[in-house]
Amino acid sequence: MTEIFPHAPLTEALIDIRVKLSGNVSLADLEKLQDPIRVEYPDKKTRRMWEGTFEMKDEKEALQKTQFQVDGYLFTSADGKQVVQYRLDGFTFSRLRPYSRWEEVFAEAQKLWRIYTEGTKPLLVTRLAVRYINSIEIPSKTLDYDDYFTASPRIPPALPQGLAHFFTRLVIPFPDRGAIATITQTPLDKHDPINTVIILDIEVSKEMNSDPDDRTIVDIFSILRVVKNEIFFSSVTEKTKELFR
Repeated sequence: MTEIFPHAPLTEALIDIRVKLSGNVSLADLEKLQDPIRVEYPDKKTRRMWEGTFEMKDEKEALQKTQFQVDGYLFTSADGKQVVQYRLDGFTFSRLRPYSRWEEVFAEAQKLWRIYTEGTKPLLVTRLAVRYINSIEIPSKTLDYDDYFTASPRIPPALPQGLAHFFTRLVIPFPDRGAIATITQTPLDKHDPINTVIILDIEVSKEMNSDPDDRTIVDIFSILRVVKNEIFFSSVTEKTKELFR
């Protein structure tokens, strides 16, 4: 049984579904999806996708061309704690701190997903993912990372042992679950004279080629959640867990 922490470090939980839509679906169609949730999600923002290209000029200079293209909308709840993205390439539901329970978050995501599928009629679901972003606040500025994390950064013994910053990114396949996990650890650049804040960002995903009404999607999300929990509890030490209790 997964332990539930009264002071959980989770800052954002995301449920993401990527899809292939018909070319007939427009941004106007996505905008209309706010109508049935307008009372709960009154705030609307456009979502812009960044694209960049490089070109060579006279075989010497590289010219960068950038453009921002609207690819969907973000609708935010009245209390600012929940955000749904309806995009031309899929759907994302985010729950910000305070996090409640998976069952409640997933039920809300399912409701919002049904609105998306009814309004856009996706041809295929191409990817499922859960992503949990944890902000772990350690009450020290001179800590031994091994005391708090099982995969802490390493400095070669012959070098000075002070560490100003680090960024680690691991991509781990789980063949028995058909999933792949991306685990990122890095300090948060926060001007705090007492605490050190470490971001532990865990995403678990599965590539798909399924009908949007495929009932196994719910089961797959349950598996992705289990893998996410395994990663989290395998990444932190007992001393870290004590910070959350």
